[in-house]
Amino acid sequence: MITVNCSEVLPIQQELLIYVSDDIGAIPTMKRHEFVLSPIENDETIDQVEVTTSIRGYLDSIGQGKNFGVISKSETIFIKSINGEKMPGQAKPVHSIRSCCGL
Repeated sequence: MITVNCSEVLPIQQELLIYVSDDIGAIPTMKRHEFVLSPIENDETIDQVEVTTSIRGYLDSIGQGKNFGVISKSETIFIKSINGEKMPGQAKPVHSIRSCCGL
C-alpha cells in the first residue's frame, strides 16, 4: 500500500485519485487529506516510482507541475507547494476517459 498525502492539493484530491488509480491499476481508498492505493491482487506490489510519475503527469496536465513537487518518503508520497502557492479552488479536470468515468 502507498499513501498519497493531498493536504496541500485538496481541491484536486478526487480527480487525482481517479487519475492515478486508473493509470497504475490500483484500488483507491479516500481519506480526509490523503488516499491509499492498494494492489488489486494480494501478491502484487505498487511501484512508488510509477505512482510519483503518474502524479507528476496529472499536475502537468492541469498546469500545476511547476508549482508543486512530489516527494516520496517511505510508503508515503507528499505533494508540496514549491513556491508557497495554493492549489486553485477549481482546478480544471484532465480531459480524458479517466476523469469522466469516475469510480
